[in-house]
Amino acid sequence: MESSPTFERDRGELPQDGLPLPPPRSRDRDGLSALERKALYRVHTELPAMPASLVVQILLWPEKITDWARDENVTPALVYNMLGGFKPYHGLRQRLADRLGVTKGAVDHLIDARRQQPSSRRIPEPPPEYSPDDVALAPASPRGEQPRPSPAAEPPDEFPERKDDRQITLDF
Repeated sequence: MESSPTFERDRGELPQDGLPLPPPRSRDRDGLSALERKALYRVHTELPAMPASLVVQILLWPEKITDWARDENVTPALVYNMLGGFKPYHGLRQRLADRLGVTKGAVDHLIDARRQQPSSRRIPEPPPEYSPDDVALAPASPRGEQPRPSPAAEPPDEFPERKDDRQITLDF
């Protein structure tokens, strides 16, 4: 009967070639990997723009919102309606605050506060050394001449000459 490498690793046995197997990867997140550090930075910078349901899901991790809802004997839809701000459900907000270890006011603010724009949608601030005088609206001419306005910028004639000025009379 053959055994699997995972079984051998768990028992501390060596495979046939004699080299030890690496320990199994842990499912616990400690925040030390490059990916986890980037994710934590993104959460830190984007938290004011995140919806309440996502913030609560991050705080409950590894538990899920649906698991917490079932533990509280309410439907997940009711919890998502509360987190979306559609219904207040003050009693449920208090129970969520107790579960997260924060005040009800903090949960109220999380749900009811106006969200910021994500950083990808915000207009960046100009650098401190920027001066509005540094911007030229029209390119400077090399000989110091003023640039001519484009033909599209010239106003059209109000009454263009007609080629046929004959009057037409109709007799009835």
